[in-house]
Amino acid sequence: MNWKICLLLSLAAFSCRALEGWIDNRDLLPAYKPDSEVRMEKRADGRLETPDWIKSLILMEVRIDSASSDGTVKGLIPVLDHLAETGVNGIWLTPPLNGGNGYGNFGIHTVSALLTGEKEPVRQWRVLRKFVDEAHRRNIRVFFDVVTWGVTKHEGGSPLLKQKPEWFGDYYAPYAGWLWKWEDRELNEWFASRLIEWFLMTGVDGFRCDCAPQYSGFEPYRVVKERMRKFGRKVVFIAEWTTSRKNVFDLDQLTFCYKNAKGRRMTHWLGDVYLKENIVDFIRNGNGLRAYDDFDREPGRERYYTYMLSCHDSPRYVVNGSPVAIGYQAIFAPFIPLWYIGEEWNNPPHFFYDYYYKRDKHSAPRKWNLYRNTIDWGAKEKNREFFEQVKKMIRIRRSNPDIFEYFPDDHRQSNICKVTTDQNGLLQAYARYRNGRAVLIVPNSSGESRRFRVTIPFREAGLKEGIAYTVRDLLAEKTVATGKMTGFGVAVAAGALGVFEVVPQ
Repeated sequence: MNWKICLLLSLAAFSCRALEGWIDNRDLLPAYKPDSEVRMEKRADGRLETPDWIKSLILMEVRIDSASSDGTVKGLIPVLDHLAETGVNGIWLTPPLNGGNGYGNFGIHTVSALLTGEKEPVRQWRVLRKFVDEAHRRNIRVFFDVVTWGVTKHEGGSPLLKQKPEWFGDYYAPYAGWLWKWEDRELNEWFASRLIEWFLMTGVDGFRCDCAPQYSGFEPYRVVKERMRKFGRKVVFIAEWTTSRKNVFDLDQLTFCYKNAKGRRMTHWLGDVYLKENIVDFIRNGNGLRAYDDFDREPGRERYYTYMLSCHDSPRYVVNGSPVAIGYQAIFAPFIPLWYIGEEWNNPPHFFYDYYYKRDKHSAPRKWNLYRNTIDWGAKEKNREFFEQVKKMIRIRRSNPDIFEYFPDDHRQSNICKVTTDQNGLLQAYARYRNGRAVLIVPNSSGESRRFRVTIPFREAGLKEGIAYTVRDLLAEKTVATGKMTGFGVAVAAGALGVFEVVPQ
């Protein structure tokens, strides 16, 4: 069956889901508020920071022409229902601008006729505004993608190259285009004006800024934020590269930064970091949470960090049907989760001949990146059991915002601590805690079912000792222990995640 038909059938079936007992998380999405009602949060040092809605974000990246029923933004509107059902309230769209369906950049003043289905600029703006309005109606925030490294060579190149040659520097082969000269004041003003136009015309909530601040720096976005505040808009910028923020960028997409063997600064594709490293030690030490533009600064000092399971550049899906991979690292960890559409139902990877294989006359197909992967909506129904597990985990996160949406000024002070069990050689169990209660995350990363004896971390989680507690299995929705206790016993299936609430009676 054609995948577009599968999409329509899948989404049309939503009205019958209550009868089938499927989980629907849309009732737990924080209500969309217009900017006039949005509170700007400040750090402890008084520095203005971000809109208060950022703490509730769960982000999903979507490529329009592969996820949409008709390849356009119009056909993507039903996909918003999928996000809402899942419990995702942020959508990052690969570029609907710049003259094509990909990261080709003619200039941010252009809107893609391919992805809007319209050629007239007025109609294009209407399509984008309609999509944003529909997302807001479902309590979903929208982030467009803006290309900041330059303009492309394909299809004869951007007209901007002829109109404003002084704005461009060297040709950059890896991106097949010319880099902006950000030192040019006129370019900076033009760029800022165009972004403001996008904000005002579409009502979009923010931008993910490609290759920023590595190429663009901070100034264009600083200007935009200042001017948007005068318009009453409270917007968010997500930098692709790790950054010191400087009250300009609110989040980093990549988050982790390190030096390789040659001493070069590199960003790390997250994926499965915490399936290999001790998650609590990493967070407490701020390991890897450095800024590309200020590498020697003490790490982990910012408020919000994303945990990116995957994105369009990722060479593969990470989750692969594992509740441990998605729940342990992203949904329950003290980060803002981010992944490419399909992780939540184990969308299958597709193999193809990429450009480099064709060029180098290789014949073996390979997965190149998720940007070119097909979104198989039929697979969503085939993998319904796993999808329901993901929704249940998100529902737990959404039902406990005081614990899971707590973000201190210094990430190293996140409300996470180690949990001791009698099972050695497995992933570190941990607790998220606040206000006298805790949620314990117990992963069974082995290939067999195991029974765990879990010790409650009273002191570390701020729990009172010597009083009666109730322990509930939040995934199975049942009580597993009551009374005065130092710990409890539970069975966790192979490759599964145990999630247990500890509350005073």
